Amino acid sequence: MPNRTVRNLSVAAKSPRWRWALLTAVISDALGFGVVLLPPVQWVLDAVTAVVLFAVLGFRWPLLSALVVEAVPGLELFPAWTLVVAALAATDTRQIAPGPPSPAPDD
Repeated sequence: MPNRTVRNLSVAAKSPRWRWALLTAVISDALGFGVVLLPPVQWVLDAVTAVVLFAVLGFRWPLLSALVVEAVPGLELFPAWTLVVAALAATDTRQIAPGPPSPAPDD
């Protein structure tokens, strides 16, 4: 499956909505690292990030899991938004048209 993952990521990199979603996630994680000692600011930042990502990508369950991770004290230092958006881009099968099957590797 790595071939499909790489293909999905390359297609996602060409899509403005995936680039916008990844940029939003990276900026949110970077800003979140700076406001870790200000929980109310962190909550607002995460709420705004969730709203923007839902607006850009539509409703996706993994985005809710990133929001839960960001809400747990101490785990907000983990770049959950960035990793979830990258994983969604890598596994999104709706963005690529079905093509011919890739040849089987020679053993």
